[in-house]
Amino acid sequence: MGTRGPKTYLYGPRIRGDIDLGYEPSRVNSAGNQGMARMTFPGTLLAGNTAAEINTSGTTQKYPIGTRMLMDERVFRYGLIGGAAAVGGRAVANLSTNEQSTAAPATYAVGATTVTITAAAGEDIAANALQGGYLCYKATRYFQHRILSNTAATAGNVSTLVLETPLVGVGITITTTTLCAYASPWAKVGFGETYGSGVSFVGWPYYNMAIGQYTWLQTWGPASGAPAAFFGDTGNQRAVWFASDGSLTTFSSAQSPCAYQYAGFWMPCTYWTAALHAMSDGGHLLNLQIWP
Repeated sequence: MGTRGPKTYLYGPRIRGDIDLGYEPSRVNSAGNQGMARMTFPGTLLAGNTAAEINTSGTTQKYPIGTRMLMDERVFRYGLIGGAAAVGGRAVANLSTNEQSTAAPATYAVGATTVTITAAAGEDIAANALQGGYLCYKATRYFQHRILSNTAATAGNVSTLVLETPLVGVGITITTTTLCAYASPWAKVGFGETYGSGVSFVGWPYYNMAIGQYTWLQTWGPASGAPAAFFGDTGNQRAVWFASDGSLTTFSSAQSPCAYQYAGFWMPCTYWTAALHAMSDGGHLLNLQIWP
């Protein structure tokens, strides 16, 4: 919020219309320069916390997991390093292994906004561990609902899920409907190769980070990272893919079109390649395209 003469102006997102994220008068850094405006969705700063800047991390959670921040042409998601440390210059993968798949322990009619699931053997469910994730099931057709919260449950006991939207179409039938509950993709992220090749990359960390650190992870826009092998000076090498360790590679280096996850596209013009060769050890500039 700022003031100009007798009037007061509030800087905030518009409900409809174009949004110009230019420089924000209220955001001034230590050098006295205005910073770029930014918006967070759903915009909730947890009570008692101050805003977390990009390129910072800490052991205190400041936003709900998965909070989206739009800043200039870049997009970030708020996540927790877990399962394995993050390695700078390489994408982090979704390492959540606490997905629940169980037969419905009760029947729920169309319109219900709470559903229970049974915690799998050997897998306790912490309170809100599934918050921001999804409940998926098949009842004649396939359905998906975002999970707003969940209660804690030890293995073999039930956890109550609060859903963002009521059940539609077809209800859930006890023992007949299989319920699958997935955590937020950013609830537990880290170095992908720790878990082998069965992972998907969900964000770009600003630097090395230990397990237990909360941070903003870039998911869209210009980014620079470690190449698995230098590329980009050959015509038509525009697409960029993730190697198994989260570094960058080309399609020609991939085993097949389905073997690697798409990362984005190579940004610089390759007509003049001297600068590109000079940065072969310094990273590749790409337009990251994980989550807009």
